[in-house]
Parts: sequence; C-alpha cells; structure tokens
Amino acid sequence: TATRFWEDTWLGETPLALQYPSLYNIVQRRDANVATVMQSIPLNIQFRRTLVGTRWEAWLHL
Repeated sequence: TATRFWEDTWLGETPLALQYPSLYNIVQRRDANVATVMQSIPLNIQFRRTLVGTRWEAWLHL
C-alpha cells in the first residue's frame, strides 16, 4: 500500500499529523499519499485556509 503523507510515520519518528497538527487540521486531503504530494513542485497539497503566521512557519519548517 502507499505511504500516507500525514498519517503514516515516514519522516521522523511520529506521523506528520502529530508533528504538525495545525496543518493537518486544515489540509484538504488528509489521506494523500507521499508519492502524490511529492510528484510536483510546488508540492501537490492544498489547504482549506491560507497559511499565515504560525501555520506558515510550520509549513516552512516541514
């Protein structure tokens, strides 16, 4: 099966959903897999809200 970007442990020791809950809470596709997200630049990922403030900083850190 495909590794899920947010919900599987593939970057670090815990899922990104736990490492970055403020981003996970506003992402459009929580079940997106790593290959789909990483297939293009910018990354193939959309959020339901604009990333500003601490959410933008979290995204840059990720």
